[in-house]
Amino acid sequence: MRISGITVYRVSIPFRKPFGHSLYWRDKTETLIICLESVLGLAGWGEILPREYLTGETLENVMTSALPRLVQRWQDQKFDNRDEVTLALRRELCRTSRSLATLAGWELAVLDLGGKTFGFPAGEMLGSSVWPKPEEGVVIGFEVPTDKMEMCCILLRLAGTRHLKVKVGRQDDLRRLEIANGVFGSDVPIRVDANAAWSADDAITALLPLRRCNVCSVEQPVPAGDLDGMRKVRQKTGMSVVADESLCSISDAHAIIRAQAADVFNIRIGKCGGMLASMDLVATARDAGLTCQLGTLVGETGILSRASEIFAERIGGFEFLEGKHQNRQLLVQDIVQDGVAKEKAAPGLGIVIADKPLAQWTASTVTASEMFQGVQHAYRE
Repeated sequence: MRISGITVYRVSIPFRKPFGHSLYWRDKTETLIICLESVLGLAGWGEILPREYLTGETLENVMTSALPRLVQRWQDQKFDNRDEVTLALRRELCRTSRSLATLAGWELAVLDLGGKTFGFPAGEMLGSSVWPKPEEGVVIGFEVPTDKMEMCCILLRLAGTRHLKVKVGRQDDLRRLEIANGVFGSDVPIRVDANAAWSADDAITALLPLRRCNVCSVEQPVPAGDLDGMRKVRQKTGMSVVADESLCSISDAHAIIRAQAADVFNIRIGKCGGMLASMDLVATARDAGLTCQLGTLVGETGILSRASEIFAERIGGFEFLEGKHQNRQLLVQDIVQDGVAKEKAAPGLGIVIADKPLAQWTASTVTASEMFQGVQHAYRE
């Protein structure tokens, strides 16, 4: 396998309705779709969804710095089998510091192309075991007004929802949680997510009243770098603390464990450097006696979402996949073709890109050669 062509699509897809939390409100997704072509005419697809508040990456710095470096290292390499592809990705992971969204998208494209070339499912890189698919985890954000919370929760309960997360950091958090708890009752524990909205003391004050609403955990109650604050929240509230914005890299994981700052790691393929890096994070957490939950990034397309499904089925131990199917409902249209069977034995990621939606929602494209000719200004907002 040798990469003969690279095209990056800047894709902007509107949401059917906005989605909000304490750090950000979104009404569209802006993502980079990578297509790697081989000399055999095969194509592999990946997705880079940068979040500056997570890894420091933006659309611009991905295109002007992180991605060109990857292209330079890979464009002349030749691979003869799956193991060589995996080894090269492992080496790339060792080089990467915080360009984790970029690496995640590149890894997916390489695995999709490598799987099609050598005839292996991308998940085989993670192990041979196949676990049951996790249930769906649903997130209620600020876009649901408090006076609509009850109806929203009723509809979710009627749909069979058993895993619920509610965004917090509002003045009426307690009322919203009382409504959710009133609908779901004691058999559905509620997770809350503050997205770093509070200081440690403010978090403790806000969370203590929520305990009577069957709240079982709080995700990222304080800013990402405040590990002492996270530990304090754990100690003073008795709630499990989930590390999300605090957890992107393996060095983050070790720092959290040393500080005793969390009980749970929130693994998301798109922010953690891809499937190999995420596998390392899960192993690190479980070795330290911590648990992991698996989630998706708001607005990701079916490329990243498919990677999360593969990861869940190969690594196992996840009670739910947060955001499963939720992004497909959020996006006006996905670029991954719907209704295509996702067979476990399908080569690569087992997805088909829908040409018309990709063309419709693409704002601009750039090839590898153009990337080194200064055309990155097309990606500046």
